[in-house]
Amino acid sequence: MRVVVETSVVVNLFSGFYPERIETAKKVVKLAEGADIELYAPRFGEIEFLSVIRRFLSEDMSKEALGIYLHLISGFIEEELILPHLRQLAFKTAHRVPDLYFIATSKLLNAPLITNDKRMSELAKKLGIKAFYMADEAGRFFKSLEVVK
Repeated sequence: MRVVVETSVVVNLFSGFYPERIETAKKVVKLAEGADIELYAPRFGEIEFLSVIRRFLSEDMSKEALGIYLHLISGFIEEELILPHLRQLAFKTAHRVPDLYFIATSKLLNAPLITNDKRMSELAKKLGIKAFYMADEAGRFFKSLEVVK
């Protein structure tokens, strides 16, 4: 099953800011490594991940974290493919552009979005995209995977 993973979900593997989210991130990684899910992100996600992770890790550790992130992502969706969706979303919502990249990717792939950004999750849901705010809905996400199998 394809899943669009927003940057913060993977960042939680490397930060101690939200200890309860680390376990959720580990479960997502285990599912991805076991091929139960395929993780996708817009190409923008790679740069966002590096920018965020670099705020609290050294350059060398950030490079290692980036390698892990790149290994986890099954595919990056190039901007050209989601540009029509980005335009439409920008006109319709006037929402933050980084969030729109992940929402547009979910829309293009017809795949659920997992995020730790509550506003992103709420917007995606309003737009008819299956989304999970992992801080509150991780259990519901993992349970939905059992139904898919």
